[in-house]
Amino acid sequence: MSAIAAGVGISRQALYLHFPDRGALLLALVEYTDDRESLAAGLATVNGAPTGTGALRAFLEMQASRNPKIAPLARALHTARHHDPASAAAWGDRMAERLHGTTALAERLRDERRLHPSWSITEAAVLLRELTSFRLWDDLVNDAGVKPDRYVELMLHTALRALHAPAPGSRSANP
Repeated sequence: MSAIAAGVGISRQALYLHFPDRGALLLALVEYTDDRESLAAGLATVNGAPTGTGALRAFLEMQASRNPKIAPLARALHTARHHDPASAAAWGDRMAERLHGTTALAERLRDERRLHPSWSITEAAVLLRELTSFRLWDDLVNDAGVKPDRYVELMLHTALRALHAPAPGSRSANP
């Protein structure tokens, strides 16, 4: 907090008047980034899609478009979360929000019979959260060189195929 205060030319005490701790500062930075990068508009497009498959595609397209813009912050939070409680809290907040969104996607897929009955909504939502995660996008697009539009198609296909099949370990998954 001292380094941040010095960097913006205010006292540490002044910074603490606005942000009681690093966690609050990090969450404010994430919220600012969400506003600046029009997260609400992207989510409106996802929620307005006529089908669950369309909503999942819109979600992946939003990720492919937004992730390059938020990459430095996302990488910093992801790395710092392992040793900094404030970063872990900010990361946890984001993951809880993502799980809320992927739960809605899983419910839409279930309602449209695109989710095999052996999948629980919770399991399907967690799988969708991980398949659409920043980390997986970063690995595929930046490390492996997958083009963003190809990323969308690969993840859409992977998610739909996985969720339409019986859940691993379910009675219907075993012959």
